[in-house]
Amino acid sequence: MSQTLPISAHYLAKSLPLAFIAKRNELALVQKRRNSLVIGRPDQQMMFVFSFGALVLFNYDAKETERLMQQIAEYGDEPAKTPKREDYAVVIDPEKKISAEFDSIILPRIDGDLVYVIAEVLAQSVAIEYVEENVAETMNRFEQVTRGLEQGGKIKASDTEVLKTIGAGRNLTQYVISHLSLLDKPDSTWEDRDVETAFTGMRKMFELEDRFKALEFRLDFIQDTSELMLDVVQNKRAVNMEWAVIVLFVVDIVLIFYEIANK
Repeated sequence: MSQTLPISAHYLAKSLPLAFIAKRNELALVQKRRNSLVIGRPDQQMMFVFSFGALVLFNYDAKETERLMQQIAEYGDEPAKTPKREDYAVVIDPEKKISAEFDSIILPRIDGDLVYVIAEVLAQSVAIEYVEENVAETMNRFEQVTRGLEQGGKIKASDTEVLKTIGAGRNLTQYVISHLSLLDKPDSTWEDRDVETAFTGMRKMFELEDRFKALEFRLDFIQDTSELMLDVVQNKRAVNMEWAVIVLFVVDIVLIFYEIANK
């Protein structure tokens, strides 16, 4: 007889302090991994806290989920304005093979490593969704700033706004490279065929590879545009500096002639 257990992923903040949360949490810490905390027991409930800002809850009801979300979100750095959520299900059926479906994954047994790789993919999925949204907003900001280049050959924005836009793009790039670890595989996938099967199936179901490639393309565009805009700002400042020097030189000459005329 099969059993269906809920699992949900929540993107809460840009980062979560794992060491601090491990000390403050009331549940038993099972394992601390490179970028996550594993808390609880796989045959009951499990909570996964990821350093890149995601929380995954396995077999928690709605009330407990809401409470833990609020608790963990308080520890986050740069809380998300609009938290992202992904609801999924784990179906335990000893008579079936591992299979990742649209709204659930079928497992022949419940196992901590299997649940972990499911949680990691869900966590990466909600994090990517948040980054995708921010990349779209940043690209829109770039378009508004650079529209003047096409229309009149000038950026119609203040230097401060241009630099803020460049900073937003570079922060997104840094976050993806440093925190998401999308190309890394959990060590357990090399040790257990079932874990590898579940991990591969989940990544394919949530299209992580394709979404990451699309994200890379957009981030490369942002990086290239940032360099162009920075060059424009620097050239603008250089021209302004040259004009300032010329003006000061002219003023100096005028003052010299004024002093000569009054002698």
